[in-house]
Amino acid sequence: MDTHSVLTDPVLGGIHAAMTAREATVPVHQISLGVMGTKAHITTVGGTPELPEAIGQLLSHLDDLWSRFRPDSEISRLNNSPGTPFDASPETLRLLEEMAWGYSQSKGAFDPTLLPSLLREGYTHSLVNPKLNTEIPSSALARGTMSDIDVDGSQVTLHRGTTVDSGGVGKGLAADMAVEFALSEGALGALVEVGGDLRVGGVSPRSDSWRLAIEDPLDTGNRLSVVELRSEGLATSTITKRRFTVGTRHTHHIINPVTRRSAESDTIQASVIAPTASQAEMWTKVAFVRGSQDLLTLARTQGFHAACLLRGGEWVTSEGWPESDA
Repeated sequence: MDTHSVLTDPVLGGIHAAMTAREATVPVHQISLGVMGTKAHITTVGGTPELPEAIGQLLSHLDDLWSRFRPDSEISRLNNSPGTPFDASPETLRLLEEMAWGYSQSKGAFDPTLLPSLLREGYTHSLVNPKLNTEIPSSALARGTMSDIDVDGSQVTLHRGTTVDSGGVGKGLAADMAVEFALSEGALGALVEVGGDLRVGGVSPRSDSWRLAIEDPLDTGNRLSVVELRSEGLATSTITKRRFTVGTRHTHHIINPVTRRSAESDTIQASVIAPTASQAEMWTKVAFVRGSQDLLTLARTQGFHAACLLRGGEWVTSEGWPESDA
């Protein structure tokens, strides 16, 4: 892990903080680490200097539980034990609860049972360690069924044919849980970003709200927007990364539940601001499956904020998008 004590406008993958308006008045600590197949960035305001390291250990623990590239993870053991009750951890039970919420609220645009289709589109191995791959039963269907995920107390049973992938919602939930942990351990504020899924809570190093910039995936030196958040989640998904080639087809990691292939829509990047990072991550999928207008309509009716970068280069936002003057 890379550690230093004062935060100065760090780059956070596709999203970065813009917090240099005035000098921080409380201790600020930051670390970066590789976890969940991506890069994570942790910032704490107040609290002990050791707190970011403890948060990093929590993220690593969640990776151990949820990675489909680890044969001993709870997700892998669930997927490879069809019909057999499995005693899941509280963390995995919460992940499954989030998945069920996202599937219901998005009317299936977010579907965590598409792992076999994702493998067929080329995302079979870890992008950071190609020696790690995903193993699922031969009985797994291209698309499972959410109703075939039975939860009885701590016992989880996946019926034959259904598998799950923690994917982006796992990263978002990890960020949520990490910020919850930071605040419970005495931090005045915290920011945790895992591969484009970000959660903030409490005060920023400026002792007020958090200013976060969203980069243009086609021109990383250009900011599409700078937003101002307090205790919320921000997720950005794009089809410009995690791309593969299958035969003569160019594919990516966001799957359309209807076609079981890489999603095609008018959107190349979607950002959502919601109460949690996991919710924001799941809502972004609507733009790739059903198009930008469906996402913007849902933002209005469901009470979150959304923005999309369209294939033609247009940046469109929902009404009330919290643009900052920074």
